[in-house]
Amino acid sequence: MNGSKMPGTGAGRWKKILRAAAALLVAAPMVLLLHPAWAQDEAADQQELAPVVGGGYVGSKKCAECHKNQYDKFVQYSRKSKSFDAIRRMKRLSPSETKQCYACHTTGYGVQTGFVSYEKTPYLADVGCEACHGPGKLHTETMDMAHIVKTVTIDVCEKCHDSKKVTSFLYKKVIYAGAH
Repeated sequence: MNGSKMPGTGAGRWKKILRAAAALLVAAPMVLLLHPAWAQDEAADQQELAPVVGGGYVGSKKCAECHKNQYDKFVQYSRKSKSFDAIRRMKRLSPSETKQCYACHTTGYGVQTGFVSYEKTPYLADVGCEACHGPGKLHTETMDMAHIVKTVTIDVCEKCHDSKKVTSFLYKKVIYAGAH
């Protein structure tokens, strides 16, 4: 071949191949996460819910009664306070696929007194105060700090902001997640 280039082997072709490979690497984890084989089936919905600590969930507006400044900042600056909007935008998902989103986009899903559905528990749609600080019913009734998580640790965040989801859904690092 005496130094001549073979047709279709130039740098442009390699760029297209690399772009396609990169797109596949981004899309593949999302497909795996959303594939119906990994979806919760209706039988799982019938299982007993995990017990709740702290007396139960009350919703962020109840927290605002005493923590108005923190609540106002949270609602204004945190994307978590509007997390259910992401579920609403995913109209192509089946109901069982949509339920997979609830654990990270609502408060208390899968736990007694936690989020059930937007129709039944709209005050727990979105990631609210109690998603990080724990159920607040006993705290709101007694004002005892022993009934609420005052200092949130990274393991609470990593339930949703793990490396797999950060990569698959292009989450910002948890430090940018927004709080009060």
